[in-house]
Amino acid sequence: MLTKLKKYYNFWTVLIAIALLTLLYLVVLYPWMNRWGATDAELTMPLPGDGTEPGRVITSTRVVTVNAPASEVWQWVVQLGQDRAGFYSNDWLENLVLSDIHNQNVIRPEWQSRQVGDLILGAGGALYHGLGWPTKAYQAGSMVYLWGPVVVLPVDAQTSRLYTRTYALASSGLVQFIQKMSYDWMHFVMERGMLLGIKARAEGNLSSGSFLRNLSGLGWIAATLGMAYLLFVRRRGWAWGLLPLAYAIAILGFTADAESAMAGFLWWGIIPAGFLLFGRRWFIGLALATVLVFTIFVISPYPQLAFGLLFLAIVLAVAAGWVSRKSWAARKGLLHSEQRD
Repeated sequence: MLTKLKKYYNFWTVLIAIALLTLLYLVVLYPWMNRWGATDAELTMPLPGDGTEPGRVITSTRVVTVNAPASEVWQWVVQLGQDRAGFYSNDWLENLVLSDIHNQNVIRPEWQSRQVGDLILGAGGALYHGLGWPTKAYQAGSMVYLWGPVVVLPVDAQTSRLYTRTYALASSGLVQFIQKMSYDWMHFVMERGMLLGIKARAEGNLSSGSFLRNLSGLGWIAATLGMAYLLFVRRRGWAWGLLPLAYAIAILGFTADAESAMAGFLWWGIIPAGFLLFGRRWFIGLALATVLVFTIFVISPYPQLAFGLLFLAIVLAVAAGWVSRKSWAARKGLLHSEQRD
């Protein structure tokens, strides 16, 4: 299997794949993610915070329908912050930078108030002491902080719409391209995660999809064990595994987040593992892997689930190939033995 993969693994194949995926992102995915869930009317609908900062323009408006009263949805929104309920998003990604964020699934009375000037903490611990965003405007149903407002509006007595809007300094040319390829898609992944996280909690649907989550968890564990085998069992690999191992230990030490530790170990582990398998040609393979990971993050609303299922499929495919090879080798050996007899 590895031999067949190497046959098609060359500079031009990888370059074409990266170019096509980049074009897909800029032409199709980027416009879609900046108006994710929003109607045409909602894109221009005034929200608190609009026009309050000169030089800043609206870069995105994202909306989700929540099947719960607006007052109940707002109870979840007002709890945002590292020192409160987290951000209901991909905390396993936030903890890759040792943010020590842990999403909560309960409404607590002591978290049900905000004032203008209150700091919404973005990360915790001594490493990020005081890092956050001041609340610029606040009233029941809406608040405005660093990059824009979070607003809950009722549709009817049992349904509401949850809005986020982002402002940024107007830019063009190279600066805009760099922003599109870096900050914008990461902000989308986390903000979409927050909207869906609030929706799931307000609707009481956190337990849905538990079977797939369990399968995904198996995929993460299997991939981590497989990476550990490549780095620490294979000849010449163990020394290269010390850096990703140290990083995973740091994540556990600062955040106690095992899922984030596995993600950190796999991401940094794939770099030396790729060089061990492919040699210097892994530079272009790593570029392709980065673009593929980036695409999955943007397309999938639940990236942790998607990666876990992908890992499980890869591990099962590798295991099936190994069993098939062993079976073929055994049959071939039996055939040769019969021919000698």
